[in-house]
Amino acid sequence: MNIIKKSFLVPALCVLYIGCAEELQDSSVQRLTFDAQSPVEMDAGASTADLGRTPQDASMRSDGQRDATPVAMPDAAVPPEPPMDAGLAPDPGVNSGWIGGPCARDSDCTYEDAFCLQEGEGYPRGLCSLDCERFCPDRDGMPVTFCIGDVTAGGACVQRCDYDAFGASGCRPGYHCETRERFNESSVGRGVCVPGEQQFEMMSECFEELDQRGVNYDQVAPIEDIPEDAPHLRCRVLEPLMLQSPVEGVSFHYLERDPSGVLVSCQLAIAIHKMSQLLAELRVRSVMHMGTYNCRTIRNPDINEATISQHGLGTAIDIGALTQENGVEYNVLRDWEHGVVTNWQIDESDRFTTQKGRFLYEFARALVMRRIANLVLTPEFNELHHNHFHIDLTPGGYGIAGFSGGDPCGH
Repeated sequence: MNIIKKSFLVPALCVLYIGCAEELQDSSVQRLTFDAQSPVEMDAGASTADLGRTPQDASMRSDGQRDATPVAMPDAAVPPEPPMDAGLAPDPGVNSGWIGGPCARDSDCTYEDAFCLQEGEGYPRGLCSLDCERFCPDRDGMPVTFCIGDVTAGGACVQRCDYDAFGASGCRPGYHCETRERFNESSVGRGVCVPGEQQFEMMSECFEELDQRGVNYDQVAPIEDIPEDAPHLRCRVLEPLMLQSPVEGVSFHYLERDPSGVLVSCQLAIAIHKMSQLLAELRVRSVMHMGTYNCRTIRNPDINEATISQHGLGTAIDIGALTQENGVEYNVLRDWEHGVVTNWQIDESDRFTTQKGRFLYEFARALVMRRIANLVLTPEFNELHHNHFHIDLTPGGYGIAGFSGGDPCGH
């Protein structure tokens, strides 16, 4: 019953657009201010942004939904002691008793109809599983699950790769991250934990530059997933890494969670390091982001042909708020001032009414002027960006994209 490994090295049919925004004419950015006044607050409203899920969000699928109704842990359940194996690092016990966790017998798996894939069958320290036809249940506080074939006679539930829970490998000791198709739905694929050690490729010049910059990161397995709505495309990140927080003294946290690492491509990690240097100059010490890697296509009805988002390439980050060392927060949803800029030039009347609105605009502009990012989309672009800046590395892009009614820039 050993898992049969599969490869999905299919060429990605990604469309990259050149020159998606006006080139900025300013030679420098000089109007950034540091100390907040008492700005006119804007209506915060409900936050319904285009939130890109990060793989470290261990309670949700990439489309933001659970695979099935969560299964509650029995009140009297006691997680089993993980089997000892002198050849492996200690098991962290993150998902003991749950799908993907260690086991020596079926009773070690604390949910209905559970079974244990045994060490003698090729599963180091055993692996709790469950029969499935397409979906698997999730449990609060545990890594997300996924239904795959080629394990038993039908489908079997395994653990999705989780870099928050298990670090750079994304999996328990003795397992590695590999893209597998969903059982009975071959058009969907996700990274799951299967037996075997991860083989990393040689470090590239990009990683060497990160080392020279003194950036703290962990290399992770190459990522290749299949988006839900475009089975002919591939989300592929060939040089992914977990960029550890803080960066240049700036902490990064996903929404309201504690600061944590971000899963990005090596090139985006370099861009985030440069951005963090800019933020340190502005006395910003905390960044609230809304997602980095997320396997999906561009969300825009005006684009007829499905195109992989820059998030699906690990080359984009959505930023919702910046907080300075004195506690002053610049929140895109609340503080962005609509209609103040035309064609990304401040009009002659200089109609900014708040210092926070000006700060956010100048920050977005500085990202492009310093060649930190290739493209920045703000709330001025369209409704999908009403509460965040989308920052990416679209090849050939240069500018802050103005409103076009469409979204041709690959985000």
